[in-house]
Order: sequence, then structure tokens, then C-alpha cells
Amino acid sequence: MRRLDLLLLAEESLSLADDEFVGQRLKMVKVWPTFDDAERAASQSALGVNDPDLWVPMRSGRHMLRPPHRPSLALCNLATVARDAGYEVAIVDNVARYAHRKRIVEQLVRARRPRLVGLTTTFLLSEAEVAATVALIRSLAPDAKIVLGGPTVRRRIGLHGLADYAVFGSGEHAIVQLLKALDGEVDPVDIRGLAIRGAGGDVTYADGSRDLARVGRTGEAYRARDDEWIPVPDWSLYPRARDTVYPIEFSRGCKYNCFYCAYDRGKVTRSLDDVRDELLRNADLGITRYRVGDSNFTDGPPRYADYPLDVCKLMIDLDLGLEWSCYSRVDDLTDELADHMRRAGCWGVFFGVESGDDRILKLMRKGHNVADAYEGLAVARRHGLFAHVNLIVGYPGETEASFRNTIDFARRARPDSVALGQFYLVDKAPVRSARMDAFAIDGEGMDWRHRTMDSTRAARLVRQGIDELLKAGLELSNEMRIVEYMGWGMRLDEARVTSDALSRCMRGADGEVGLEARSRIKELVCGTVPRWLAGDLRAAHRPIEARQCP
Repeated sequence: MRRLDLLLLAEESLSLADDEFVGQRLKMVKVWPTFDDAERAASQSALGVNDPDLWVPMRSGRHMLRPPHRPSLALCNLATVARDAGYEVAIVDNVARYAHRKRIVEQLVRARRPRLVGLTTTFLLSEAEVAATVALIRSLAPDAKIVLGGPTVRRRIGLHGLADYAVFGSGEHAIVQLLKALDGEVDPVDIRGLAIRGAGGDVTYADGSRDLARVGRTGEAYRARDDEWIPVPDWSLYPRARDTVYPIEFSRGCKYNCFYCAYDRGKVTRSLDDVRDELLRNADLGITRYRVGDSNFTDGPPRYADYPLDVCKLMIDLDLGLEWSCYSRVDDLTDELADHMRRAGCWGVFFGVESGDDRILKLMRKGHNVADAYEGLAVARRHGLFAHVNLIVGYPGETEASFRNTIDFARRARPDSVALGQFYLVDKAPVRSARMDAFAIDGEGMDWRHRTMDSTRAARLVRQGIDELLKAGLELSNEMRIVEYMGWGMRLDEARVTSDALSRCMRGADGEVGLEARSRIKELVCGTVPRWLAGDLRAAHRPIEARQCP
């Protein structure tokens, strides 16, 4: 059996996934179904995998099912380009979440002896979690080289030398070149975007890598790499069930310059021919449900403003029965585009409104005002799109008055769902540049202070605001939660029922959840989800069984 060249692994933040998962369900414990010992045993048998990690134990002695995280587009892209370059590849996700996934990795290491193991840090949000996952990989595959990619390793300089290599920005070109370097065909220091750990732990940055990672620079956002193409991912390489929600991207980067955000500036789009190819290939595999990963689907690059409209027209022409949702700006969503999005299968949009105060929006450099936000929501409603609004508290310049304007905006606008969270300070975001020096900003992440507020006060205002919005009858949820439930095998309408029940319980209105809805949720969580998970687990094990055949 040929040696494995590349083993690609993924995990999402376990602390975030479990804490949020359990916390949400505890708030709706009166309606969220749990399993007693007999029900767990029956479901465990149907799942076909004996793994205690599939369950979250409750203090009551009952159990909650722990579903897997979403498929990783980054891994599929890397696997596709490496396979196309002639290398042997394999993908395993949920590697730290489930014991049975660790066993899959152990089997692959014994049977195929991978030369290079790649880990995406896209959804590993802290240095500690990345370090723990790298330690796990070293214990499972001690002889393999390890390469890290994704935004967390790029952002955290302390991670640049944690593994043997780190890749900054798009990794499709770098991963193939790195495999060639292991064959002695390429010098690693010539691979743009690569950091190399030396024997003593020192880090060597290859050509252009320090710039891509913004090493030693503050307040300067990353740039999208326009020197690479966006591949057509081959999801047949990815061992997961097809009746879940898959990620898809039509572009990379963002043409706007919101000061709180360090996301890659610039806009690189895919050709419509590639989009058509992917949608048709995926439909042949049974994949028709998507979450669009573009930072903003509804804007085209400066030289192709109608790009999102043309993507929708393509989807309508293909008529594949697609269901999808996306990020959108309130000032980009026109009636024409919203109409085409709905006809193309879009059911919901995530609006990053962020504030209901025009002065704060100007300080954020959002490029839209409160009036634009009302109009964007009105456009979404006119065309039957579920509209989520995201709001943050504590941006430099925030005061009690601007916070009150934000809460009042949400109460008056009444989006289908709303999320209110604390400002997160990113050192590469322009908010840390000299242009904001007047606010005397200090700190990082969720622990910060500036001239008009500190994170402790912001956290109290978030709690106060959430209480007010719940009392006003607003749904404290988001479009992504519905995507999560759909990813567990629920239909869109079923995911909406489940999300609505959670929101009602969060505002203490569990009595509004009728017997019919409670019965339906019980059937979904204890029936539909385990049935879907059984198929997903079979898909995850199928490649291993195939590789063990003579």
C-alpha cells in the first residue's frame, strides 16, 4: 500500500462548541430533549460507533448528543490540489472531539505512515487549543512533519514556530510546494507564505511570509492573495454525509475597510465556469445545501459589480434545488438582487449592522448608516429572506447614549433574529492604527479599555441589552444557528422551529412553546438527528474500511 503523503485534520474550538452548546440547551432545558440511559443505549446501538465522546453527561444523570462540527472547506481545497498534483491524501475531522476519530488517525498512521500532517486553525480560536491539538497530533503521528494553516496561526506570532511549518494566507499553492520540498525538489525558504521552525525552535520566514502575516505590525489588516486561484473542491475526498450543510465560496477577501476587522482586504472572485462545475459535481454527490463563506456575498469587485447577481442567475438556470444562506451588507442588498437570491435558493442573510448609532458607524468606517440598515431589512422582508442582525457593544467612542440607540434600533427594526455581543479587539485591525490614537486603546481580545469605555462595562451593557431585547420579544439567535440545525439533518422549517423554541426559552417564555412543537423537537433531536449522525459516522469510517481491503 502506497505511503500517505498528506493527512489533513480539522477541529473546532471545543471550549466554544461545548460551552455554548450546553449553555444554550440548559436555557431551554424544559423543551430541549435529553436521553435517559435506556434511550442513550438504543441510540448508541443505532449509531454503530461505541464512543462516550458522542454524549455530553448532564448533572441530572441524563445525556445530550454531541454532534460533529461542520465539514472544512479549507481541508477539501488542500486535499483537491494535492491529489491533482499526484499525491496521496486523506482527511479526518473532529479529531479532538471524538475518540473514534483519534482511532481513525491511529489506523492511518500505522497503515499509511503519513509524511506530512496538516491542521487548519480556522475554528481553533486560542493558542492553548492549537497547542493542545498539535500535541495530540504529535502523539498520534510522531514521525510526521506538521504544518499549520488558517487565521489563528497567522494572527498569533507565538504559534509560528509551534509546528514544523506554518502557512499564512491561502494555502493551496504552498501545500503542494511543501510536499515537493519533502521530496527534495524545492527549498522551503522559497515557498511564499511559509514559516519554518528550526531545530532549536527558531523561526525562518520564507519569501514574503513576514508581510503576509503582518509580523511586527499593528493596525494593518491582512491582504487577500491575488496570486492564487480558488480551486474547485472535490468533496468526494471528504468522508462525511452528503445531507448536511456544506461550505462554498465564490470569492475571497473584502473590498470594504471596517476598522474593527482584520479580514483580508481586496476581492478575488471565481469564474462562473468554475462555480457551475462545482455546483454540478456537488449535486451529483447529493450536496445541495450550503452556507456561503464569502465575507459579503452581495457585493462584487469594483470591475464586476454584478458578480453576485450573475452567480444567482447561474443557480436559477441550473435548477438544482439549492438551499443556502450568506453574509450580506444592508447597503448592497437591492430588490433585484434579493429577488434573484430568493429564486436561486437563498433563504437567509446575516447582516453585520454592528451599531444603531450613526456616529459609531462612522468611527467604524462601516460605509452605511442607520437608515441604510432599516432599508436593507425592508428589502430582505419584501423578498422573503430571513434577516439576522449582528450588533456589538463597546467599540471605541461607545457611550451609554450610543448603546441606547443600538438597542432602540433593534427594537424598532425587529429583525428575524438578533445577536448582541462585546467588541473584540484585534491587533491587526485598523482600529489599532494611529488614526484611532485619540481613544487611547489598550488590551486585546475581550479584555480592553479605551477613553469612553472598558470591556467590563461593555459586558454589563451586553447583558442588560440582551435582557431588554428578550423582553421585547425579539429572537436572540442567528442565521448560523439555523444552519447548525440543518447540518444535523433537519429541514429548514424544522430548524426554524427548533431555533424559535430556544429563543422563547431564553426569554423565559417556554410556556409559549406548545405541546405540538415540544413533541416535534423531541422527534427531531431524539430521532432525526441520531439517524443523520449514524449516516455521517458511517461515511467517516468508510475510507478506513476501504483502505484495509487487500
